[in-house]
Amino acid sequence: MHITSEGDGDEPKQYDFWRTSRFVLFSTCVSPLGVRWHRFLDSRFPIRSQNKWFRTRRKPGHSASTLAARAKRRSEQSQAAKQVGKRLASDVLLYEPTMYTLFFGSMAILEGGGIEDAKYRISQLLWPTYLTGLMISPIIQTINFAFVPLIYRVPFGSCFDLFWDSYLSWVNNEKLSMIESKTE
Repeated sequence: MHITSEGDGDEPKQYDFWRTSRFVLFSTCVSPLGVRWHRFLDSRFPIRSQNKWFRTRRKPGHSASTLAARAKRRSEQSQAAKQVGKRLASDVLLYEPTMYTLFFGSMAILEGGGIEDAKYRISQLLWPTYLTGLMISPIIQTINFAFVPLIYRVPFGSCFDLFWDSYLSWVNNEKLSMIESKTE
């Protein structure tokens, strides 16, 4: 297989099979953590019914809901919104920084660097990557937590992770090089 991309000069870069292998290994190892994390969030911040998040329509021909039923529905919607907010806050404040730390540390070690390289990458790349993720992740995770059943949450998130992992690969390789060249 011969895949190339534009390099810095006239030389094209060759496809790096081992780089892909490192990503596959990392993803395979952390996917079970994602499943357990979503289960934990579901048990810690339960939503009575996934469809309570949005208002259900009345069927034609039925009489209007009573005030008590409307108040109950609003209360359930409010409770669901609060639980989604708690899940999102937990995910953004606890899970994401942990995963980025694991990612940059693991990649440094899998690429042959030591603990010092892992610490350096984490110190240089974690915060900017986390801030970039804050622009994207809350939107996707709000949809995920509010509407997607538990069994489909990791696959749903993985659809977006395909693009996010491409960004992480770029950060891990290209941005690190740019940071190092600025400090020289």
